[in-house]
Amino acid sequence: EKCVSPLGCNHCEAMTFSTQINEISLNLQQTAEMLSIINGNETFPISGLIDVTPQLKALKINGTYIQAHELGRLYRGLNIITEVLEFLGISRQNAEEPLPYPTLRALASELGQFPHITKCIERVLDTRSNSIKDNASAQLADIRHQLAMASGSINRAMRRVISQAVAAGYIDSDTTPTVRDGRLVIPVAPMNKRRIQGIVHDESATGKTLFIEPAEVVEANNRLRELQAEERQEIIRILMAVAVEIRPHIPELLESFNVMGRLDFIHAKACFARDINATLPTLDDTQELEWWHACHPGLLLSLQNQGKQVVPLDITLTNDARILIISGPNAGGKSVTLKTVGIIQYMTQCGMLPSVAENSHMGVFNDILLDIGDDQSIENDLSTYSSHLRNMKLMLNKGDGKTLVLIDEFGGGTEPQIGGALAQAILRQFNDNGMWGIITTHYQNLKQYAEETPGLINGSMLYDRQLMQPMFKLSIGNAGSSFAVEIARKTGLPESII
Repeated sequence: EKCVSPLGCNHCEAMTFSTQINEISLNLQQTAEMLSIINGNETFPISGLIDVTPQLKALKINGTYIQAHELGRLYRGLNIITEVLEFLGISRQNAEEPLPYPTLRALASELGQFPHITKCIERVLDTRSNSIKDNASAQLADIRHQLAMASGSINRAMRRVISQAVAAGYIDSDTTPTVRDGRLVIPVAPMNKRRIQGIVHDESATGKTLFIEPAEVVEANNRLRELQAEERQEIIRILMAVAVEIRPHIPELLESFNVMGRLDFIHAKACFARDINATLPTLDDTQELEWWHACHPGLLLSLQNQGKQVVPLDITLTNDARILIISGPNAGGKSVTLKTVGIIQYMTQCGMLPSVAENSHMGVFNDILLDIGDDQSIENDLSTYSSHLRNMKLMLNKGDGKTLVLIDEFGGGTEPQIGGALAQAILRQFNDNGMWGIITTHYQNLKQYAEETPGLINGSMLYDRQLMQPMFKLSIGNAGSSFAVEIARKTGLPESII
């Protein structure tokens, strides 16, 4: 939505998860530099960018040309490329001080400069109206001069005919000529059609008006049509001559517009980063999670629209505490915490600035494996629990020290004692594999296991006992209570049941 052209949208569609630290770092740095431009007093000159790549690709074929208005679009695109080069100081080679935005400058240095094409277009095209200039060629100037004379002659003859017809009472005094099939004609009532010599070209839908081309202007109209055809042919000849000038540079032009599309994409990412208060964290080529004031971008925007504030998340995982077991009350924010970690890690490795404080540290994972929600399937004969076990099997087979697993309601969906035991055995294997993860649960045995086992750590979502409402804050180090009885009492369940 924040791209200004399809060129940028194409790069959005192609955006993908990366595990290469250099690629991720470059993408983040480019976006951070663009964000600093947006947050400053400068406007990056991307506005008005138009995709002309389909026309350029079609122009590769000899004997083809592009229409005048498309030539105008190409001209505006080339001007925007020039403005970007000037904005980023690409033409200033020997600057006394280091120029800002080094990664954007490196990308923009791949842009070509096409002054000869710009001048060629300016020579033949009125770039304000996107029409071919009269002086684009001597022949076109002569044709248009003849057109003007022929048009003037026709207008004078029409005025004379209309004046005579009005005087004779054949047509009304406010009658004006109109055009039918490219011919200048006079609207006449059917009863007077024999009174005006000429050719009937058309009649109105009601049949109450006929459109007559007076005999006096038939020959002049014929000449006008001939001149108009000559004008079209000369314009095509001019456009084909321009196409010959452009054709050798099409590969370079396409590459430059591809770079412009990437700049549009980066600009869109920066605009989104501004909306979600995203920053550039420290990125390390290892597995690491030290996040401060992390916010789920979707939740942040949703609450902003409602005039509310999101409760930020502080979370740290280390080699000694790689897997966090979160417990706490229902509707307390466990699943939101899980999804916040998932989306922020994913968007970062896609090259989007994450919504965390800039003193945060982020690592790189090869895989993010999820088990969130209910994947039961009637079609595939999968129960809720079977679908969870299938996901656990995949995680156990694929997971290693560079894997982040995110599991909601771990072990749920079956008989609690057996479900808890299986979950603990799976958790032990996760830990033995060196995996990283965040897991939510209500099972007491998993909380106990996390308390006793190196590599695991408990966490809880805080609950205000006085107000009997969740605080949506994560506390790492202690297991949480489900507050099932308190919540049941607040909900209004009968005291006899409690």
